[in-house]
Amino acid sequence: MTEIDRPQPLGAFALPAGLLLIAGADTDAARQSLLSGHLPESWPSALEGVRLAHEGRVEDAAAVFAASDRPVDRYNLFVVDPDSIARTEVTAALGDQWRPLVDHVAFTLGQTSIPPEVGSSTGEVAALILTAQAAHALDDGDENEAVECLRAAADHVRGVAPAFAGVILSELAGRGHNLADADEAVALLKGTDLRAAYAEALYHRAGLVHGMAIEGRRSLTEAIQGYTEALRHLDEGENRPLFARVHLNLGTAYLAAPVMSDADMLRVGIAIQSLRTAARLLDEKDDAEEWASARLNLANALVYAPSARQRDNLMEAVDLYEVVLRTRSPKKDALGRARVLSNQGNALAHLGLLDDARGRFDEAEFLFASKGDENSAAIVRDLRDQLVAAGSPA
Repeated sequence: MTEIDRPQPLGAFALPAGLLLIAGADTDAARQSLLSGHLPESWPSALEGVRLAHEGRVEDAAAVFAASDRPVDRYNLFVVDPDSIARTEVTAALGDQWRPLVDHVAFTLGQTSIPPEVGSSTGEVAALILTAQAAHALDDGDENEAVECLRAAADHVRGVAPAFAGVILSELAGRGHNLADADEAVALLKGTDLRAAYAEALYHRAGLVHGMAIEGRRSLTEAIQGYTEALRHLDEGENRPLFARVHLNLGTAYLAAPVMSDADMLRVGIAIQSLRTAARLLDEKDDAEEWASARLNLANALVYAPSARQRDNLMEAVDLYEVVLRTRSPKKDALGRARVLSNQGNALAHLGLLDDARGRFDEAEFLFASKGDENSAAIVRDLRDQLVAAGSPA
């Protein structure tokens, strides 16, 4: 039986490569390189299939594994082409000590809905199983359980597989909102070949700093720098969802920065560019809340952006508000709908469309009042009186 040294470079790289086992003659240097998040400078012949998988040539990798009778390659074949080999055959080939890993792969590939148990597993295998349990907890809506699983996973793999630890800590930072986790993730992933994972860690860290800046506890500039650095490591085509989310947060951060001089108004233009990118890339179905947020923030920016095309900007903003209103039900999100209506009424009034503006303000005032937010209702009423009742746009 092939000797399989530990730790194995599991969990850090994208699937399916991130689940492959490394074994064979002269493979230790490659194994250590992958553990640190770096692709080997040279691949030994025993890892030809692994190399092909890392290059995205999964069918070619499957052919290499299928032609081998090594137990490790029977397992690797199961990872890249699970329909071609039975799970029981893989477990028998590797031995019972690797059964939890095989069960994890089966769960990850959707062959079973039951997540594996950690049992006596240790190190990177235990961490991998705990990430599966975290995913299962999230599917059940148990965010706290997911965070606990990720915390335990990070503890298992610290000092064992640094790249995998960085990936786990990045996810933990995003869900547990702990800046220390984000700092550690950034440090572990910096300089690796895991560019998207590093960018995501930067994104999570910048998001946490952004929230602290809103509370006056950190610099907004630090958050903007973090988002900007994250974008340097992302490709729109390969990392579309994350690329869009970073642009959404970057645009939002630019809009939140105080305007102290005419030069500061340049930031509004940068914000609009980022928000346009986010609005273009986010999917209404898969990213519903962020999809709406990008359009709402873009509309708000257009209303106040200095431009020779101010009327065109206002008309675009009105249309964007109308799109967002489709996602703000008066029954399910009355206050959110009221805020959008108020902003749209303001844009319509500035366009001189006073009757339309009055209708939006009236509905916004009613919704605020119906939810007991009398202060917001009064603000809308005053705004309506200023912009509409006077009979001329401000």
